[in-house]
Amino acid sequence: MLTRRFRPSWPALIATTVVVLVCLRLALWQLERADTKSRWLTQYSERQQLGAQPLNQLLRLEDAANFSVSLSGTIDNSRPILLDNRIIDRIAGYHLLSPMKTDDGHWVLVNRGWLPRGLDRNQLPDIPVIDGNITVNGHTYLHSERTFTLADDDLSNPQWPLLIQKVETEALSEALGVELAPFEIRVAADSALEAGAQLPRIWQDIRLGPERHYGYAFQWFAMALAAFIFFLVASLRRPTGLSQDANK
Repeated sequence: MLTRRFRPSWPALIATTVVVLVCLRLALWQLERADTKSRWLTQYSERQQLGAQPLNQLLRLEDAANFSVSLSGTIDNSRPILLDNRIIDRIAGYHLLSPMKTDDGHWVLVNRGWLPRGLDRNQLPDIPVIDGNITVNGHTYLHSERTFTLADDDLSNPQWPLLIQKVETEALSEALGVELAPFEIRVAADSALEAGAQLPRIWQDIRLGPERHYGYAFQWFAMALAAFIFFLVASLRRPTGLSQDANK
């Protein structure tokens, strides 16, 4: 019976080590993402159970995301903002952000929902007008500061409707000439604002749930294990002398 010996080659050892380390790092990163999403969902659930919070109180918080709000005020119909590249059912469109002056004098961006993009990208959609004093029910949302865009928005000479690639509160405040709240209000899906049909409001505050990240982590761990096992099997070789005797 021929006994195989463990004789790994240096190139194979180095390559396997790199592959295993990369797979393990990606697996751990997915676990970190899953933990972040789990904590986010817990925070969202806890804050939603508190009921509608006063705007004055939210403005004093460092992290004012995911709170329910109910605000009264008037929409500035003359300066709508369109957040580009919002996708619903594989159809490109915009989020309609309207500046709103609340009854107590604060300014906040109200995300009224989604508008589809036309065939001509240069032709912006018609903006539904909301007149008079209204009440907005929804929740607060903070945009990520790490949003990737191909180019920065030029707000030095704003033209309305204003087309933007990402929400930067300070820059928009300067363009509007008012001090905006550091968060937007995403209108509740069942809240009626516009006359007639309401804009679609499918909020994806979190795109992938933690279970998806756990699944990806498992795949990366499995790939690391497979690479290690393949390396072990490939490194088991017959002794040279015994192999030659067996061939005689």
